[in-house]
Amino acid sequence: MNVKILLSLALPLLGSNAVLAQTKPNVLFIMTDQQSYKMMSCMGNKWLKTPNMDKIANMGYRFDKNYCVNPVCTPSRFSLLTGHYASEVGVKENTSAFDASKVKRIVADGALGLIFRNAGYETLYSGKTHLYGTKDVSEYGFKINNTDPYDGPAIYAEKVLADIGKNRTNRPFLLFLSFVNPHDICYKAGMDKRYPANLPEANVRETARILAYQKTLSPDTYHKEIPPRATNPAPINGEVPDMVSMDIFPRTWNNDQLDLYNWMYHRLTESVDYQIGRVLTALKNAGLEENTIIVFTSDHGDMNGSHGLILKNVLFEEAQRVPFIFAGKGIKRNVTDQTTLVCNGLDFIPTICDLVGIESPKGLPGISLKSYLTGEGQKPNRKYIVTEDYNGCQITDGRYKYTIYELAGNPEILTDLQTNQGETINYSKNPAYKEIKATLKKELMSNLSKRGLTPLSQNRTIENLRKLEVEKSPNKEGKNKVKVNVD
Repeated sequence: MNVKILLSLALPLLGSNAVLAQTKPNVLFIMTDQQSYKMMSCMGNKWLKTPNMDKIANMGYRFDKNYCVNPVCTPSRFSLLTGHYASEVGVKENTSAFDASKVKRIVADGALGLIFRNAGYETLYSGKTHLYGTKDVSEYGFKINNTDPYDGPAIYAEKVLADIGKNRTNRPFLLFLSFVNPHDICYKAGMDKRYPANLPEANVRETARILAYQKTLSPDTYHKEIPPRATNPAPINGEVPDMVSMDIFPRTWNNDQLDLYNWMYHRLTESVDYQIGRVLTALKNAGLEENTIIVFTSDHGDMNGSHGLILKNVLFEEAQRVPFIFAGKGIKRNVTDQTTLVCNGLDFIPTICDLVGIESPKGLPGISLKSYLTGEGQKPNRKYIVTEDYNGCQITDGRYKYTIYELAGNPEILTDLQTNQGETINYSKNPAYKEIKATLKKELMSNLSKRGLTPLSQNRTIENLRKLEVEKSPNKEGKNKVKVNVD
């Protein structure tokens, strides 16, 4: 008898709980918040220990020259979940002034969860959201569980992965885990006046725990744990906006405050690494590791004292570059790629769709990185990446970075990462760089024009830029108090 006929007769006898072959791999996406690319021990940072992030890197392929689309939470997360720039919905910062109709259209046309759900995946999400158009991620195609962004994603992963491991089906999953740290450095920065009394307990406990630990250390032990300060603490030179005065949190800190910030940033990164370890253990214990693609990244970095700045929202390496690692079946192992120019917000959706064999939405500005990850196929011909923030836009070819600001006179910055890695020199008026600047500016203006953007006509002021990030809200006495948006 024909083999196919025999199988068709046998399948009904196996019962409804039969384990069928799963044709597509699972996807586990792990994201931290505000983690600069240098903040992993596998990057040579000896001032912290991140064994679980390092494990993902050792298992897979690490892109070291990865840029976020926009170095602040909401626009970066919007890009990761849609493949689009936030400027397409009328904003480039953490604000409620987005074009709701455009958000709805972009999400409906191809949000990450919807893409995978339509391809037969179970789409699950846990942790921080912070997206345009919704307080959860159901509109983006996910079922959300446990919104506590601290250990909530790990707790949920332990439960759901164990359940999936016991009750095998032929339906693959996309599990999106969004951890909040090391973002909580914002609270200790003294910028968010809600800390500690006016924040939920969940938002206070990890910062409070680490500060309590710091007090148990002897002065000598504590000082030995403090990482060296940034080697580029001075503002960039040349006729550019004064970044320190543009900073929405003007401050004068002494050395002790700078050291504590630096120390806290490293401890909070170690804290989230521990949570990631719980997830990796749960995946292995469930027997799902072999058929799961793991992706690890962050939404943006932190300046941590470089150029006299902290936090994010500026177009410098420390805020822009973040980890971006792929691991799993078919992906090269223990590879560090220090040259390929990538953008997690633009490239993630095309890449993950390509890896699992489902169609990516048409017309996205990003590219698939599958050929790098697997070593198969034609590598894409990418020359530039265009990124943006709330006060300007930038183009880079991996060495040179040209930035133009939406301020009166449209000031410019041109940096050369080969000759001046710390971006302390502005070459925009240097005759030797005239042709390089002209080429980059032409390419940037062409990109913006094709996307229907005319950002340089706004000519904002520094004062108006600050208003984008600071809002007033009535306190209990009915008076106004400043509420700083650092999420």
